[in-house]
Amino acid sequence: MGKQTKVIKLVSRPGRREVIKAGDAEVNLGDRSVFTHDLYLDDEKVGFDGGTCTVVRVEEDGSRHILCNVDMHLPDGTIAFQTFMEELFPPPPFYTAIVGGTGAYRGARGEMHIDPASPDVHYYTLYLEQDD
Repeated sequence: MGKQTKVIKLVSRPGRREVIKAGDAEVNLGDRSVFTHDLYLDDEKVGFDGGTCTVVRVEEDGSRHILCNVDMHLPDGTIAFQTFMEELFPPPPFYTAIVGGTGAYRGARGEMHIDPASPDVHYYTLYLEQDD
């Protein structure tokens, strides 16, 4: 049994985002951002994602690192991804780990490139490694 890589390109349009503060400082350990995006393939809405990013480290210089856990809901199943990164605004393009899935994506592994091109559009390129 071998592995094959399937590439899926989606456009993500941010929907809603809420920040839940864990303290009075501008940035606190435990601050969370909860968000959702609509997902498009060839200009057709095909699903949505939703997740949280939590501040897990704050340095004396003010830099901070976040841990993000997100799930995509697509017509044939779900895809889960996770990343650990320095929080920057605006965020540069980055990779996140695909850590699993359901339905047609059961057992999915790989990584996803996220290009937050603007506040209104992000480009997702998924590199799914699945069993034949």
